[in-house]
Amino acid sequence: MRDITINAILKMFLAHIKLIIIVSVVAALGAYIYADNFIPKTYSASSMICIKYVTNTDEDDNDDNKMNSAAISASANLADNCSVIFRYSEEMLDIIPAGYSVYINSVEESNILSITVRGSDAQTCADTANALRNAAPKVFSQYYSGGEAVPFGRLASTPVHHSSPNETRYAIFGFLGGLIISMLIAVIIEIIDTTIKPDDDLYKIYNIPVFGEIIDFETEGGAKKK
Repeated sequence: MRDITINAILKMFLAHIKLIIIVSVVAALGAYIYADNFIPKTYSASSMICIKYVTNTDEDDNDDNKMNSAAISASANLADNCSVIFRYSEEMLDIIPAGYSVYINSVEESNILSITVRGSDAQTCADTANALRNAAPKVFSQYYSGGEAVPFGRLASTPVHHSSPNETRYAIFGFLGGLIISMLIAVIIEIIDTTIKPDDDLYKIYNIPVFGEIIDFETEGGAKKK
């Protein structure tokens, strides 16, 4: 039974460094190719709307673009409620194509709602996000009075790159998996290898130091130490 030390483990891995590198790289490459060619790609497009709660104090304010702190807080709370209403409104649901997902959430707990559409076609995602953005004011007016929903920011643009899968992440996990597997293989090879190694093994078995080695030139296939 060989002594297991950190130095021995490092020597063992260094002895099989080529195997470890090859298996790790092949696993990383395989994971990348799998993610890029066999996992369906998903695209994501987002549009935004602004929810404004109108109070009586706004009418007396000289600056129509300002809202007092109470109105801002009320608008943020109203936006949270609207996100639920929009998510389950029949008018909104009729716009969403089959197989596509919609996420409506407030932006950093403000009165701005982000409408994100995810699906397999980039153009459909952008068109659906914009359609929901345009339908929001009408849906809002059906459920609330004393406020308004205003399309905010630019229209959703067609995404150029898919949002998932992340091929780089798959490659990293593949490399780590290959690294672990290759190291286990190296350990198994060392465990099943019962041949006596020179120097250290001879000293451990017979407790006799080795001062030199004799080359066997008669061995078939070239020189061999003995």
